[in-house]
Amino acid sequence: METETRVSAITRRLEASAIPREFASFAEEIGFVCICSMGQLLFAIHLSHTFVNQITLTDALKTTSLNTPWLIGSYLVANGVSVVISGSLADLISPKHLTCAAFIWLTLWNLIGAFSVIPKRIILFFVARAISGLAVGTLCSAAMSMLGRVYNPGLRKNRVFSLMGAMIPLGFAIGFIQGAAILGCGLLIFGLTQGSPAQWTPYTYTLVIIGVACLASFGLIESRVRRPLIGNRLWKTPGFFLLISSYFLGYGACAGAWQFYAVRFLLTIQQKPPIIVACYLLPIGVSGTLASWIVSRTLYIIPGHVIMMGSMLAFATGPAFFLPQQAGTLYWALSFPCFIVSTFGPDMSFAAVSVFITSNVPRSYQGAAGSLVITAQNLSTAVLAALGDTIGEKITGKPGGSLDLMALRSIWWLSLATALTGALICGFFVRIPRSEEKEHIS
Repeated sequence: METETRVSAITRRLEASAIPREFASFAEEIGFVCICSMGQLLFAIHLSHTFVNQITLTDALKTTSLNTPWLIGSYLVANGVSVVISGSLADLISPKHLTCAAFIWLTLWNLIGAFSVIPKRIILFFVARAISGLAVGTLCSAAMSMLGRVYNPGLRKNRVFSLMGAMIPLGFAIGFIQGAAILGCGLLIFGLTQGSPAQWTPYTYTLVIIGVACLASFGLIESRVRRPLIGNRLWKTPGFFLLISSYFLGYGACAGAWQFYAVRFLLTIQQKPPIIVACYLLPIGVSGTLASWIVSRTLYIIPGHVIMMGSMLAFATGPAFFLPQQAGTLYWALSFPCFIVSTFGPDMSFAAVSVFITSNVPRSYQGAAGSLVITAQNLSTAVLAALGDTIGEKITGKPGGSLDLMALRSIWWLSLATALTGALICGFFVRIPRSEEKEHIS
């Protein structure tokens, strides 16, 4: 019996490490993985080119800096909630068809958005940003569904998801250079974002309260329906809620409350032109690729919660390195090492969380489970960026939303505290075993 068990384990390991039977050759597998990775790459590109051009776009649209968070908020809110629905849809119909339709839809609305960057079409511009977010979210969900179905838990799956995680920093580098869920998330982010320009009038408080109530209703309904958008088994997995909470806090602290305002610091406080800022951020692509390579080879050796702890600390290095900065601080002194180290955060956490989540649900829920990771990172970025803007405006106290160095530092303190909170949650309450070769659960 012991010999049969050992042979069975070796057989599973060999099967999980070999080219999946769906592919005729290694080249075909590479093409498949590249197509699946395009969603993450395009997500980062669409987000990062807004980061580096936030001042330029504000001037071109003749709007105030108070509305700057909506440059990313309109995109992230739509993206974050679309992946939940499209993820479940990808499990029910062909994800291939969803992918093709999303590419066409994204191309069309990018063209529309390109011709709407003028003041009289400002509403159309934000609509185009939102619909682009819907398309990119569909790409990400379909990719997670296809990858989760094709790859069994094991070394090969770890490497594929690590490669997919590398698309985020690579996309950032490229981008720098060139029902109830929807209602709840939309109202929540709208209320948080509009709290600053509207001076937190009763209607903004009301929107936030209604948004939270809608999200609570959504969760209650999900727990009772026969075929929920996200399998109930996942919510019952020990430590899952704390894991996704830690990921939410860490990713939002980095992308929303630190990186967005770090770019603004370089543009406004240090008075660097956008092309120079883009060059400053190029090391992110190299560092992110290296981080993915390391993670793909360590998930098999190191428990996932240790990797998550490392990612939370990497998230925290962003604000920690920027808090001491002054207008005349040299790029090589603090910014350069900061961009190198902090990039390890998204790659390490995305790979660890994705492998854990997709390995703990049946094949029929792979798209929905994977989309939950995308939803967490997108909504956390929008929420923390909105909260950061509110804090910055209160500290500055000036009309027009101009953020001085003191306001930016207050936002980075929020980022640091949030990332460290995620690290504490992960360190004390989250336990993810080492990845191993096995079949999907039924």
